[in-house]
Amino acid sequence: MARTIGIIGIGHVGVTTAFNLVSKGVADKLVLIDKKAELAEGESFDLKDALGGLPTYTDIVVNDYDALKDADVIISAVGNIGAISNGDRIGETKTSKVALDDVAPKLKASGFHGVLLDITNPCDAVTSYWQYLLDLPKSQIIGTGTSLDTYRMRRAVADTLHVNVADVRGYNMGEHGESQFTAWSTVRVNNEPIAEYAKVDYDQLADDARAGGWKIYQAKHYTSYGIATIATEMTQAIISDAHRIFPCANYDPEFGIAIGHPAMIGKQGVIKTPTLKLTDEERAKYVHSAGIIKDTFEKMK
Repeated sequence: MARTIGIIGIGHVGVTTAFNLVSKGVADKLVLIDKKAELAEGESFDLKDALGGLPTYTDIVVNDYDALKDADVIISAVGNIGAISNGDRIGETKTSKVALDDVAPKLKASGFHGVLLDITNPCDAVTSYWQYLLDLPKSQIIGTGTSLDTYRMRRAVADTLHVNVADVRGYNMGEHGESQFTAWSTVRVNNEPIAEYAKVDYDQLADDARAGGWKIYQAKHYTSYGIATIATEMTQAIISDAHRIFPCANYDPEFGIAIGHPAMIGKQGVIKTPTLKLTDEERAKYVHSAGIIKDTFEKMK
């Protein structure tokens, strides 16, 4: 059966993700949807021009919700990054709600029953709102969450300790936003707990991870490559039923919202969520972050 992926919202992140999926041969069919029909058409032509130099072929369809019925994955990349205010992704809430309220009925009418992956910010509250709007199991609606923040933390640790980033493991958790935190009890360097490996300034490293996106935003007024890479990785994990663990935005029944914490994902979305032994301080930060997400989500309903 053809591997079908849809992307709703063909802005900087949406089109970068589309190019990744096409160039890697992840999808047999790619459905691009944007309220700016001319933009979607133009990006589709540009992507089709690239097909001649690729070893795989992707059928690219534009603005056809019916084509999403049997999609394996739909990536929500709608939104307006220009709505960010005072360095906080929560500023995008109103425009994101308007976009979801417009798209959700069309998505439901299409008969879509696959996995929805949200990139749209504020990611955790928006993922929660998707779960509220769509008649799908919550396990099939996830967001990129703190996956990108985790990559930023790993890079900051690797740069500080002069090790390969691939040898740094661990998670950032909570909100993909200002209340996120690094769960240092989970971080290992060269397979050793970071506390045993070296003395580091934990607060500075956590700040580097949290502020990473803003440094990029201030320079180019959007981010694209990092988040598109995460979205591509997660899509590949879903399509291939990889059973990979990501600190994605997924449903936490304790708080009734989606929040960034590790989950194993595969073809049906979340398969299971590993239990982490957080410190009391980390647990308190997680609860605090959940409260912020919950408040934003309730305002969207």
